[in-house]
Amino acid sequence: MLIQLKDVLKQYSQDCSLKELYLLASHVKNIEYEKIILEKGELYLNYQEYKQLSSFINRLKLCEPVSKITGKRKFWKYSFFVNKDVLDPRPESETIIESVLNIFSKDDSFYFLDIGTGSGCLSLSIAKEFPNSQGLGIDVSNKAIAVAEINKKKLGVSNVCLKQIEWSNFHTDKKFNLIVTNPPYIKTSDIEKLENNVKYYDPFIALDGGKSGLEAYKQLAPLMKQWLIPNGGIVILEIGINQLNDINRIFSIQGYDILNVINDLQNIPRVIVFKKSI
Repeated sequence: MLIQLKDVLKQYSQDCSLKELYLLASHVKNIEYEKIILEKGELYLNYQEYKQLSSFINRLKLCEPVSKITGKRKFWKYSFFVNKDVLDPRPESETIIESVLNIFSKDDSFYFLDIGTGSGCLSLSIAKEFPNSQGLGIDVSNKAIAVAEINKKKLGVSNVCLKQIEWSNFHTDKKFNLIVTNPPYIKTSDIEKLENNVKYYDPFIALDGGKSGLEAYKQLAPLMKQWLIPNGGIVILEIGINQLNDINRIFSIQGYDILNVINDLQNIPRVIVFKKSI
């Protein structure tokens, strides 16, 4: 039995966005997304494909993200494996990679640390862009590290090590030229207000920034100072809405100078670049 794809898409288009339906169909048919859009009228599903797509769409209707259904999320230049154990990589976080590219040259040799590495999207993307660099990604979750290891193998990255450890217990004799992090920065009281596809499918530990939303930054600012090279170590971190002034104050007290603030596509300050000055 063959079923025309366009009929299935039309059936569910009132409940789901076409983009998400095309992405699911692309995964089921193992065909490029663009080809699904252009050729949906000429494509057919066999019975097993129809069952799988229907199952995926039912999960989508329960607000499960496409990425968690398919196990794939695009970030920077690559496709990353993701599941319920890691935060979905967001386009805003690509600004961190762009900032690193503005500071270091492609052939530079440097050491970097990614705190709360999750899927490994930051550490592995940096490693791919800077083959002479050496990176370390740490995360409190052993399940997240397992996901990052899968992506490390998938992308063929050899210049990053991954370690399961809580940042408060992290000790190292190595000094890093660069530290990047996208820490949890949502107020605990605001998590219930998040969209269902976030609050039910991203790990709580990756979202919860404590009562103020600033707890991770308060903990990390003095710790990172110990881990950076003297006079010039760089910190690049993602922040939440309306947190710029508070986070600048936290880091200034610890002896960091702000070098740059980058806004996201909504013109909201999203990434801060600091330099260790003392």
